[in-house]
Amino acid sequence: MSKNEGKGLKSFNKGFQVPDTYIIIFFVVVFAALMTFLVPKGFYETQDISYMINGVEKTRTVIKDGSFQYLTDDTGNVVTEGVALFSGDGGTGFFNYMYNGIVNSSAIEIIAFLMVVGGAFGIMIRTGAIESGLIGLIRKAEGAEKLLIPILFVLFSLGGAVFGMGEEALPFTMILCPLFVAVGYDSVIAVLVTYVATQIGFGSSWMNPFSVGIAQGIAGIDVFSGAGFRMVMWVVFTALGCGMTMFYASKIKKTPTISIAYKTDSYFREQNEKTGIDEGHSFGLGHILVLLTLAATVVWVIWGVMTQGYYMPEIATQFFIMGIVSGVIGVIFKLNDMKLNDIAISFK
Repeated sequence: MSKNEGKGLKSFNKGFQVPDTYIIIFFVVVFAALMTFLVPKGFYETQDISYMINGVEKTRTVIKDGSFQYLTDDTGNVVTEGVALFSGDGGTGFFNYMYNGIVNSSAIEIIAFLMVVGGAFGIMIRTGAIESGLIGLIRKAEGAEKLLIPILFVLFSLGGAVFGMGEEALPFTMILCPLFVAVGYDSVIAVLVTYVATQIGFGSSWMNPFSVGIAQGIAGIDVFSGAGFRMVMWVVFTALGCGMTMFYASKIKKTPTISIAYKTDSYFREQNEKTGIDEGHSFGLGHILVLLTLAATVVWVIWGVMTQGYYMPEIATQFFIMGIVSGVIGVIFKLNDMKLNDIAISFK
C-alpha cells in the first residue's frame, strides 16, 4: 500500500462513524414500511394447543401450520395496502411504531424484565461487593493469573445460560479492564471473559427465558426438553471459548506489545501505577453477605424455573428481592459509603 493510499484509508476511517442503534432500527422500520406497498396482505389461522410444563398443563394460541392465505378483494385480486404515516384511530401508522411496538406486543414484558433485573444489579454493583470480590480473587491468584480466566469465563457463561445475562456484564468488563492489565494481560481479555462469555452461555443455554423459554412455549413443548443436549453444547462451546482466550492470554503475557489494545491500555497502566489495584477495596463481612445473596438468588431462580415453571414475572421479582436485600446489607455495613437513598439512585 502506498503512503497516499494509507492516508486515504485513515481519512475514510476518521470520517466514517457507525450509526447509533436507534438510527439503524429507524431505517429498518422505513424499509418495512416501504415493503407494505409491495407485499400483498395475508393472514394465518390460529389454534389453541395444550402442553405440559413440570406437570402443569398450559394453553397457548399458535399459528396453524399451512393456513396462510393472501387477502383478496371482491374480484379475487390480492390486496396491497401501504401503511399510513400516522394513525389517529388506535391503528398502526409509520410514526406510531415506537409507542405501539412497546405496548402492543410482548416487548413490554421484556422491557419490564430488563428494567427490574438491571435495576437490581445496579443496587448490587453500587455496594461494591462484586468489585471487591473480584479484586480479592485477583490478589489470591497472584502468581497464578491463568486460573482467573477459566473461573471468570465459566461464571459469566453461566450467567448468560441461566438468566440471559448480556448487557449486564458490561459494568464488570469496565471493572476488570484495569485489573487484567495490572496482572500482565490486556483489556481485550476482560471483554472475552465477561461479555463474550455471556453470549456463549446465551447461545447454548438450556433455560434462558428470552430464547429457550419463549421458543419452546410457542412450540408447545416442555421448557427443559432437550436440556441434556444443550448442556453438553454449553460445556463444549464454553470450553472452546475459554481455551481460545487462554491461548490468546499466554501470547499477550509473553509479548504485551502485540495486543491490539496496547496503546489504549496505557491509561490503565498509568492509573495502576498511581493507585494500585488494591486501593480502596477492602473485603469484609458485608461484601460476603451480598455475594451470598447473589449466589442464593441464582440457585433460587434455577429451582423456580426447573421445578415451579417460573417465567419472566417471577424471575424479575426474584432479582428485585435480591436487589433490595443487597441494598439493605450495603446500608447496614456502609459498603461504598452507601445510604438509604443510594438504593433508589442505583436502581434508577
